Formats: sequence, C-alpha cells, structure tokens
Amino acid sequence: MIGGVILAREQSRVAGPSGARRTGRRVALLARYPDRDPAMPQFIPNLGLYMVEAAVRAANFADIDLKVWDLSDASLGTVADEVVAFDPDVVGFSCFLWSFPFFVALANILKADDPTRLIVFGGPSARPAMLDLAPHRSRTGVVDVLVINEGEDTFCELVALTDRSTDALLKIPGLAVRVGGGWRETAARPLGDLNLLASPYAMDLVPGGGLGVMQTYRGCPFTCSFCEWGAMESPKRVRTVESLTHEFAAMARLGLGSALLADAGLNLNQGAFQNLRSAAAETGFLRSRGLICEVYPAKVRREHLDFLAGVGNAYVGVGLQSFDNEVLANVERKYDEARFEETLRALGQVANIAVEIIVGLPGDSPARFRKNFERARRLPCALRVYHCVVLPSALMVRSPPEHALEYDPVSLKLHSCLGWSREAMAGEAAFLTDQANRAGGRTGEFFWVFPPPRPGVD
Repeated sequence: MIGGVILAREQSRVAGPSGARRTGRRVALLARYPDRDPAMPQFIPNLGLYMVEAAVRAANFADIDLKVWDLSDASLGTVADEVVAFDPDVVGFSCFLWSFPFFVALANILKADDPTRLIVFGGPSARPAMLDLAPHRSRTGVVDVLVINEGEDTFCELVALTDRSTDALLKIPGLAVRVGGGWRETAARPLGDLNLLASPYAMDLVPGGGLGVMQTYRGCPFTCSFCEWGAMESPKRVRTVESLTHEFAAMARLGLGSALLADAGLNLNQGAFQNLRSAAAETGFLRSRGLICEVYPAKVRREHLDFLAGVGNAYVGVGLQSFDNEVLANVERKYDEARFEETLRALGQVANIAVEIIVGLPGDSPARFRKNFERARRLPCALRVYHCVVLPSALMVRSPPEHALEYDPVSLKLHSCLGWSREAMAGEAAFLTDQANRAGGRTGEFFWVFPPPRPGVD
C-alpha cells in the first residue's frame, strides 16, 4: 500500500511537455490567523478554509489525500518543511492581508521544491491588483491561479482536473489564471445554492469550543467602496431554516459557546433574518450563548430588537463610519440621522453595542474626523475606530484618481489621500492611541477600542 502511494505520487510528478503540472489529488489547504493583537483577543476559526475542506471531502474523490494547516504563530521554515514532507500536488492558500506576505514566501519555497505543483490563492487578498503591487510582483509569479469570490465549487473543479495546463484552467469559471506575465480572468461563476454547501461543523472539521462562525446569506445591498462586501452581489441567496437548524445542532455538539454572524448585517436581508430567527427559536441555541453581529442602524426594527433580547449575550457592531454625509458620499455610503440615537438607546437595552467609525476616509479631514470622534465618544456605548485600509477589491481598484491614495503595500494601511497628509494621518493615529490608553481601552494594529464613556470623566 505504501509503495503504491509513493508510485502514484512519483507518477504525478512526471513533467511531460513544458509547463505541465502534477496530476494527483494530494491537496494541502492553509490559512493563517493574524498575530496576537490586544485589540482582538478572541480566536476566530477561518470559516473559508473549512468550507473549502468540507466541499472537497464531500466531493468523495476516490484518491483524495487532504491535509489542513490552520496556523497561528507559525514559523515559515517549520510550515514549509511540513508541507514539503506532505508533498502536495495542489496547494490552496486562504489569503487575507495579514497572511498574504507569509503565504507568498511559503509558495516560493513550495514551487522551488517542485515547480509542477499547482499553487492556488483564494480569499479577499487573492486579486490581481494585490499580487501586482511593487513589493510583491517579483515574488508572486509562482502563483498559478486566483479563485475570485466564492471558492468551494471552484476549488473542487481544480482538484478534479488531471490536466492542469493553462488551457484547461481557463475553462473553469471563477478564476484569474496566470498567462505569461499577467492575469486572464475566466467567465464569472454562476452563484450557487448556499444550502447545498457541505457544513464543516456538521462534518466535525472545525475545532470544538470557543466561537463558531455562521453565514445566513452572502453579499450586501450596499456598494461602499471602502468595503469588500460592496464588490459582491446583492444578497438574494439565503440559507433555509432547516439548513440553519442543522448548523446550530452541529455547533452545539462541538461545544461552541457563542457564534459570530459573518453576514454584512443582521438586518440587511429580511428573508435570511426570518430564517435565522426561526432556527434559533427551534433549537434554542442562542438563548444561553453569545452572538456577535453587525446591524445597519437605519434598518433596525422591533423584530430585530426582540430577537436580540432573546440572545444570552448579544454583542452588536453599529457600522456608522462617519456622521458626515459629505464624507460618506466619497465612498458611496450615507448616514441617516433620523432616529439614530433613539435606535442606539433601544439596541443598548438588549445588547452590548459598539459604534464603528473609520479614520482616514478619502475626502475626510482631521478636523471633521475629530468632530465625529468626539460625538461618538459621547454616545452611551463602546466605540471602535478603524484605520482606513486599501483593500484589493475595494479602494485599491474602486477609488477615483483624485483620491490620491498612498498606502503601505503590505499592511494596506492608508498613509495619505484626499484630505489627509501623511503627517495628519500619523498625528491622528497617535491621538487615538493616547485617548484609548487614557480611557482604559485597547490599541491594535488596525483599530482602537474605547469602552463606554464614564460620566464626568471621559
């Protein structure tokens, strides 16, 4: 048996014509959690990684050999040695801005070991614009394929191939394929039925305990240019009550103490919300557990408040970004003043709340931001201030030239833009750090967390 596996592996290595790739189905999947950040203490499993693993295992390939690395505080050399020893034919990386440099380095090691491996990048940072940034361009030539948007079915089709030539890859929808020195995008992949996707929780693939991640729909009705949700389709596809009920049951079996709703917002898709509410009522999963979610303040209704009141411990982020509609117009967003503070008070009666704003939005200014910050600090809730980042499917490709974006090509944190000089941006970041420290909050690489104000103190 061992000899047969080795023989099959060696046969899959046979190069054949120039540019041929390995034909086997020995698959490595990798994700990497960000370095420990004091402003983000909770470990969140990489749902995308496990969704792809579940899809591949559910496909029941007769000859599949699949191994997953969900990394945290990992050494590049150690991981490289482990993956090379596993000797995969196909390597899939789940790339976020924090894991991208690590995986570019790892991909180079794996390609140097065997150039016939298929290297696949997926996730939010797997975009031509990201790979073509100057600091990465010389090293990302080892990446063969980018999976654009949803990856479960796309990655399964890549694994199913035995001919992985460029011509064969170009026939698969939903990809960007390296052709020569550039990228060629294939046809858009038709959107699938979320209820047909295999559940990594039901398949016991996700580590037990801690926090679970759940989706009830995909996409967003808004097109805010600072956010990668805005690059997706309108959220018309939703999971059924039956599907969500099974997911809650699987999470309960794994001993998960709380759930993170990875939707654009609890109240941005009426059908999805109704199904979530029914599934939660049927299973009772949330009655004694936590739920972390986002809401859009102008669309909060009594039904959302009643649902949150039935959660054991609800934590709600209110994505405001700015009180200034002139600023928001630059990033295709708007703020509805009507009933905002009344809505905030109602939410505060049923959940722990954090209003969220962004420092460094194009078209904003230090004076305008400071005014917004001071107003937000007077609200009777926590505050999270995010440093504006230039995401690959968002500002990086959607911001007009007059925004004059300058940003760090690795962290993607904005240095300067319309309304913000480098000095002003650095000065406001220092101000926020000082304010967070004074208030007993937390400071991380990408955001600052402020507790609710103390009357007469803050």
